Amino acid sequence: MKKNHLFSLLILAVMLLINSTETLAARHAVVLQYQHISDRTPPSKSATEEEFLQHLDYLKNHGFTVWPLEKIVDRVKNKQSIPDKTVAITFDHAYISVYDSALKHLSDRKLPFTVFVAAAPILKAHPLYMNWEQLRNVQKAGGTIGSMGITSSNFAKSLPGESTEERRLRITKEIDLNQKALKKYLGITPKLFAYQAGQADEVARKVIKSKGLVAFGIHQGPVSRYTSMSYQPRFTATGTASNINNLSVKLTSLPLPVRRVKAQPTILAADNRRPQAEVELLSGSYQLSGLRCQNGDGLPVSTYTSSEEGKRPVFMIQSKLGEKIGPVEYTCTAPHDKSTRFYWFSHSWILPDQKGSW
Repeated sequence: MKKNHLFSLLILAVMLLINSTETLAARHAVVLQYQHISDRTPPSKSATEEEFLQHLDYLKNHGFTVWPLEKIVDRVKNKQSIPDKTVAITFDHAYISVYDSALKHLSDRKLPFTVFVAAAPILKAHPLYMNWEQLRNVQKAGGTIGSMGITSSNFAKSLPGESTEERRLRITKEIDLNQKALKKYLGITPKLFAYQAGQADEVARKVIKSKGLVAFGIHQGPVSRYTSMSYQPRFTATGTASNINNLSVKLTSLPLPVRRVKAQPTILAADNRRPQAEVELLSGSYQLSGLRCQNGDGLPVSTYTSSEEGKRPVFMIQSKLGEKIGPVEYTCTAPHDKSTRFYWFSHSWILPDQKGSW
């Protein structure tokens, strides 16, 4: 009898462990965003080669799996499982420093990665960017190519006197021209896209969706079924974010199960310096009492939570003191109730000045 009791307890423990692992392994992944890999380029957009190697070593030594970004997107789209601690590596703009300082390390380790390419500077043979032959070598080394607008312009910004419809047509043309260049010189038509500076409003996202593309910004959080295919998050791994102690927390992030967000349009009115969002959650293993939110400067954001019986949990976030002109991002984390990991969610706007600029 005693042996049977012990055996039953063992089976129960194994089942609990399996269930806990499955909870953490549910259909999400972290995508890292780099630009330059150099100590001679703007620090805010760069990780040094030494820092990049630290990142790769950390992934290897702490049980992370690096997958092609396309594979992650396909799994999320098709509601298929993704192993826990899965990561994708991406580079924006195809800077030459990536070819000189990152490619050899990725190739030696046989790690997949994605380079997002805007064709205009390459067509002009700009020395800061890879050329077409180098990009073909990227493909041979296991890298895949994603798209940007041909000039890598900011799709959220209107040109002087430009109407919304004219901007929509310009965005469409930028995408089409870039896709044609990538097809001509690299033989591919990418399905993945990266927004310049991570910025996109409702107009740009609608064009992306109409093109059947999956697009990425640089707002924080893991990719999951709770995030939009026209505006997926990535964690920036350059500048102060290149510090491995900061990055390690993000690498184990979990997606907060967001059902719905009510918020003002992405481009705020110039006098709306305290934008707010109401976030409705699905059930999950998060501790809402531990929810903490901050803005892009790391300052606390006011948070109001509601968890009435019979209703879905809701929280509201709003700036305390008012935001500065430019991108506005609120990032929220909540502790997992059975581990030391955190759930992440972010929401972003753009605050223009009185002339509509930022």
